[in-house]
Amino acid sequence: MSTDNQVKTREDLLYLLSQAAELEHSLACQYLCSAFSLKEFTNEAVSQAQLNKINRWRRTINEIAVEEMLHLALASNLLTAIGGAPYFRRANFPQAKTYTSLKLSFKLAPFNENTLNRYICFELPNNFDTEEQKASWNQFCQRIKDEELLRLLAALPQPLVPRKLEYNTIGELYGLIRQGFQTIGQKLFIGSPKAQATGIFKKMIQVKDLDSAIKAIDLIIMQGEGSPAQRDDSHFAKFTKIREEYLAELQNDPNFQPARPVIENPLLSLQQDNTTPGANIITDTLSRDVVEIFVALYEVMLQILLRFFAHTEENEEQMYVLKSAFINLMPFGVSPLAKAITQLPAGDKFPGMNAGPSFEVYADVQLLPQMSSAWIFFQERLQEIAQACDALINDSRTQSYPQVQQALTEVSATLKNIAHTISLEPNGGTWTNGISQLFSPMDVAHMRRQPFFPVNLGDYEDVKSNADAILDTVSFNRMPKLPEGPWTEARINLFKQWKDSNFPYL
Repeated sequence: MSTDNQVKTREDLLYLLSQAAELEHSLACQYLCSAFSLKEFTNEAVSQAQLNKINRWRRTINEIAVEEMLHLALASNLLTAIGGAPYFRRANFPQAKTYTSLKLSFKLAPFNENTLNRYICFELPNNFDTEEQKASWNQFCQRIKDEELLRLLAALPQPLVPRKLEYNTIGELYGLIRQGFQTIGQKLFIGSPKAQATGIFKKMIQVKDLDSAIKAIDLIIMQGEGSPAQRDDSHFAKFTKIREEYLAELQNDPNFQPARPVIENPLLSLQQDNTTPGANIITDTLSRDVVEIFVALYEVMLQILLRFFAHTEENEEQMYVLKSAFINLMPFGVSPLAKAITQLPAGDKFPGMNAGPSFEVYADVQLLPQMSSAWIFFQERLQEIAQACDALINDSRTQSYPQVQQALTEVSATLKNIAHTISLEPNGGTWTNGISQLFSPMDVAHMRRQPFFPVNLGDYEDVKSNADAILDTVSFNRMPKLPEGPWTEARINLFKQWKDSNFPYL
């Protein structure tokens, strides 16, 4: 590595880690958008065998997106450990920014061959088994670089003080970050260990010293590009396999269309950072209303996550509540809304095309620093979004879209449940006020699927009948474990008090 391209200061690392956080956030949104565009039913002109493949591809892409969110979380812990702050900012799509030398377009696009090609090149490893493989893949990625974007970049003025730290792949970026930590060493770690976040992802690493920092960086590299050795479970390998299967299916059936006809870069309105051509404004009124709910929910979800990583006075139980809110908002809020949006028309300007989730942000995602006002804001915002869902459910325009009505109904119930838990006032000890809210939508769905201990955690009588077994499970983390991990002492005690008080309902 050239000495001109080495990380030598804390400021260099803070800058590169912020770049990494923004990049991981942007990748997660792009991957999710493509996954949401995939068809879900055989009446969408696909066979059952093809739908099975599509479902497998969706699961894989969603898993990759979750790992990108883990990488964002790890970057936040790395930033906090060396005196920085969690960084959740990013530009709206399509993005003019290309992250130094990556020169790959960052845009929201449905699942297709071109999209997969771009994703493969995002995750391109630095090391291959042979030089021939390396040359072949580098040549492949050079071909799919976005020429229109490159022409636009060539016309932009050069910065007054250009950055000398260049990287051609995500792996090279993390290689620079790794080198910086090793070069500067232990004196980097000025952040309080108590500020480190944990628990939100299974493989989350608390960064407290050089060894834990290197472990976090290596996990990101291993999951992404698969280096130092090729791995079948890396993002690069997974996207490559999906592409191979997709192209093989196209050989068998040239009419195979696995994705809905979703427009690229859907937006409600142009933002100040939309300087790159390619944004498409959704004009259908119903679609706009649903996307507006999606955008509002996405933004408050990010604010809750940021509060989790930059917590101040929150105690153990309150940290659990923030973690649970984020974990449940993605599968039971963002996901059903996004899938419903991809079945709605984009507008008269896009005949035969559907809308898509925009992931747009109207301002930088900022930390709400005061705990009391932040929690009140979260609760109010979730309630407002739930009310918007309820109003749209009864709107005459949704009568022709039962899938939209179902999604809005499910999301509204989820938001009301989570809003009840995000309260500075302790919940009461009755079923309707305190106990039912202990069980998240994810907990309820998980326990219903258990073959040996199926219990409906959303049903009063079922929970009452199985109270001893439930208490044993949450107290000692026994099987079947709840997906969000062991309960805090505060919620265990609340459940015990409810049981000892003969299970009050109201």
